Parts: sequence; structure tokens; C-alpha cells
Amino acid sequence: MRILYRFPQKKRKREEIILTIGFYDGVHRGHQKIIEKLTKEAKLIGAKTSLVTFDPSPFQFFSHHPLSLLTTWEEKKEILKKMGIDLIIFLPFTKRVASLSPYSFIKKISQGFQIRKNIVGEDFVFGRNQQGNVFWLKEKQNEFGYKLEVVPLLKIEGKKISSSLLRMWLREGKIREVTEWLTRPPTIIGKVVKGKKRGYLLGYPTANLKPHPAKLLPALGVYAGRVLFGKRVYRGVINIGDKPTFEDKSFGVEAHIIDFQKNIYGKNLTIELIQKIREVKKFPSLSHLAKRIEKDKMEAEKLLQGN
Repeated sequence: MRILYRFPQKKRKREEIILTIGFYDGVHRGHQKIIEKLTKEAKLIGAKTSLVTFDPSPFQFFSHHPLSLLTTWEEKKEILKKMGIDLIIFLPFTKRVASLSPYSFIKKISQGFQIRKNIVGEDFVFGRNQQGNVFWLKEKQNEFGYKLEVVPLLKIEGKKISSSLLRMWLREGKIREVTEWLTRPPTIIGKVVKGKKRGYLLGYPTANLKPHPAKLLPALGVYAGRVLFGKRVYRGVINIGDKPTFEDKSFGVEAHIIDFQKNIYGKNLTIELIQKIREVKKFPSLSHLAKRIEKDKMEAEKLLQGN
């Protein structure tokens, strides 16, 4: 998979591509439907699959508010590679890019590539003041020499499946729903940092994670999840939130990795969340907390059977 970090340069002989455009946070089922059509069409005509995406997201640029992500750029890149994307045009979303008219935007891509087909969702908009949409793209088919295919929206109970909806579900701790529409578990990634070793004293040592600053975390609570370290996958109990039994209101992400003894300070972990077990709560004593952690562990092992 190739990645361009700017618009392509003008070429006399242009490579043929099947194109889609979007931020694609999460690469959820709606996105996957478009990519599947992209790869199918590319095989039929012998063209390359291509996706134009951005950083930061247009929403973040215009709202001036940070957007917590379902997938970081590194995660998104790997997912798109596995799905068969040949070329990513990864554009910094600057004032210059935001000010481009739809015509200028497509012109800049077509100066380096021959767009054989444009595949987008039915609610797709782009260009200055969102002036570009499926109707605009249809009008410009002959001029730019591509064919347009519009993919209908995926809906559940009348709601459009979107990255925004999945973020809302994740904030509510609805892990099963998020997993179903991502087609994979939501993740937490980060570096293991030193904690206060309270879990160790209780008999349940934890890896304290410093989450990736751009990642969206789920609702506070205790979760069953898989912990990916190196090339191995472990089962774990993950606490997201404060530590009320210790009168500690500081936020943290801690993972008790079952049957794991290694020193992993400074190492990177990826946690795949499987299901929420319970809310974070204050216990009357440390012994009560230890008993509850043992119960959490047993419940997590049961939930993670076969995972």
C-alpha cells in the first residue's frame, strides 16, 4: 500500500484508480460496504483502489474542538491495508485544503491519476462550504471521465450507521453494539506506566496504561477484554475510571492480565474490549474489593471463552 502525503503531481501518463473520499473513522460497516465495492470494481477493470482522507478531521478543523477517535491513524492505516486499499492520499486538512472548491479538489487529484470510478455514500459532501455532493459529482462525470456510484446508507432502527453514532454507543458502554457495527472490538492503546502497585498488594497486579491521546475511551466501568502484547493475546479485566475504595479520584486505565507475570513498563499494549462487567464502585474494605476483583476475573474468563 502506498501513501501520498500531498496532492499528486501532474503526470503525462496517469495511473487509473477507483476513488473514494472521507475521514473513515472506525472504518465501520458503512465504510466497509464502500471499500468492498471499490475493490470489486478495481479488479474488474484492472485499476488501483484509492482513498483520500485527512488529518485532522474536517469536523475538528471547523469546530475547533478535538475529536476523540474510534481508530487512530496507525490503526486505520492497517485496517485499510488489510481491506485491499492500494493507495491512500493523506492530506493535512489546512485552511488551503478547506478553501478548495469541489472542482479544484477533484482537479488536483485527476492531474496525477485517471479517476475511472468515484464511489461515495449517498450523504457525501466535500469542498468549500460543502458545495460538492453526489449531484455535483454526477454532473461532472463527463468532464472528468469517471463514472459515479452512490452507495445507500446503512441504517439500524431508522438511524444512519455513522462514526458519530458508534462514538455515542462507546461513551455509553455499549460494547456489543459497537463491535457488531465495527466488525471488530473497540480498542484502547497506550504505553504501560508505573502506578501505585495497589493491585499488586491486593494480589491482582495491573498494567497502568497511558492511553493514546486521540483515542475515544468507553464509559467508566469494569470490562472483560483481550490484551495484545507482542504476538500473544491474553485475557484481562480492565478498570476504566477512578479508584473510589482508595479515595482516589484520579482517572486511570488499568488492566489485570490473567496468568501474566512479565515486567512490561514502557511497553505498548492494545486492549480489545469485549463486554462491560459492572460499574466502578466503592467497597467497604480492601478485602471486599479483592473478592469482587476475583469475581470480575471469573466472569471475564467466562465471557472470553473462545475469544
